[in-house]
Amino acid sequence: MSVATNSVANFESRKVLVVEDDPLLRSLIADSLKGSKFSVSVAASAAEAKRVILEVDPDVALLDIELGNGPTGLDLAEYIATSSPQIAIVFLTHLPDPRFAGQDASSIPKRAAYIRKETISQPGILTEIIERVLRDDIDHELRHHLDPDRPLADLSKSQISVLRSIALGMSNAEIAEQRDSTVRAVEHLIRRTLMAAGIEGDPTVSTRTAAARAYIEAAGLPIVNE
Repeated sequence: MSVATNSVANFESRKVLVVEDDPLLRSLIADSLKGSKFSVSVAASAAEAKRVILEVDPDVALLDIELGNGPTGLDLAEYIATSSPQIAIVFLTHLPDPRFAGQDASSIPKRAAYIRKETISQPGILTEIIERVLRDDIDHELRHHLDPDRPLADLSKSQISVLRSIALGMSNAEIAEQRDSTVRAVEHLIRRTLMAAGIEGDPTVSTRTAAARAYIEAAGLPIVNE
């Protein structure tokens, strides 16, 4: 992706809301955008973001999906689409796609960008992404959740969910209770999931450990929902 060379004047009237629960990353993103002369507001949660939206009426919202306990970035995007549809949306997340948050691809608005955080290390990339979204210039390059080569792309939402439960250290009985299912059904689901993910036994590593590792490598440590 080439870096656009826009003039400072193009950015001065643009207001950006950064919604990120990690304080360091929130600060780094905000500082990088301020360096491009955006007017930047920040929020650490969906509730705080709603207050900021009413106060500053941003042009674009950068949303992390995982915002700790409480509403997610996907919930916040739904609120924005209903109450302030003029606000452009950029999801900025570690999650390969919405299945890792228990949602389907349809939860991502067609005019929103979905960007994995590890892809914006090059200076200027995030600025270009924001400008493209504001121009409604969105194609497959800005829709990472539809990338066929993304981690665990061939698994279903249910299979991703069971991998997450394993990564959280839950037993089959606990997973069955969580899913309102039987232990036998969970065992079948786990076997199908391991097969679909290409996770095989290893003399030195249990398949359950390998399954947890596969989830963590794809999405990071799962958040415990309370």
